[in-house]
Amino acid sequence: MRNAYVIWLKNEGKSDKTINEYPAMLQKLINWFENTEGDRFEPNKITTLSIHEFISFLDKVEKYEPAYINKILASLKTFYKYAAETGLVIYNPTIKVKMKRTMKQYAAPKWLTKKEASKFFQAIEQEKNIKRKSRNLAICRLMAGAGLRVQEVSDLNTIDVCIEKRRENVTVRGGKGSKFRIIPLNSDTVESLKNWFKYREDSSNNEALFISERNTRMSDRTIRHMVTKYAKDAGLKDVSPHTLRHTFCKSLADQGFRLERIAYLAGHESLETTRRYTRPGAR
Repeated sequence: MRNAYVIWLKNEGKSDKTINEYPAMLQKLINWFENTEGDRFEPNKITTLSIHEFISFLDKVEKYEPAYINKILASLKTFYKYAAETGLVIYNPTIKVKMKRTMKQYAAPKWLTKKEASKFFQAIEQEKNIKRKSRNLAICRLMAGAGLRVQEVSDLNTIDVCIEKRRENVTVRGGKGSKFRIIPLNSDTVESLKNWFKYREDSSNNEALFISERNTRMSDRTIRHMVTKYAKDAGLKDVSPHTLRHTFCKSLADQGFRLERIAYLAGHESLETTRRYTRPGAR
């Protein structure tokens, strides 16, 4: 089924990023269904109620942000369009399921103060496994110091990072809306990347920049859990990868960067999104 679905996505003209992401997001539904129902997943076993319960699970248990839940739901709507067209299902259970609405997208986002950021990174410094510490520091620096989204960090390959003197930058090739952007790196982020490359040498056969202990690409879910863990260790509440990204954007706004420049570096589609960082944050 997966191979046929991938071929269908390609025929629909979907981007390489979408073709990679959508089957993975479908797998989240499959895992949830099989763990919850104790039954083998089949597309026609999913009802509209199942989709609503799955969304509730993503929100209440996984604590995913509304925007990410909407992304997963969009992928499921696409899958069930494919399933209906190919006769895998008679009824599309996602038709009447609406995207998650929230006022968070209109309100000022939550970011870390300098004191909170210091506590967060100190928590990572307490990691006893040196290799894991260097990797996790680099990951979090890229979000807090370069504004990368969690999926953008997961998607990075080693060729996307340049740490040569006076050329320090990271290239995001498939950001939201398939936007390409190059972000300069500050000294803390460069230093953390240099340290990670020292410990990464024994895994040079893998193109992914960040790899797990099993020598596989770090997933967005693993990174999310990692950030939550260190935030808890630091005594901080409601901290996610997006909080680190917000911290980057707020820092630029406080330094007086033009909205257009912040929007480019953050990969925002609208200046209204960027304008939120000029308002008081959700403290």
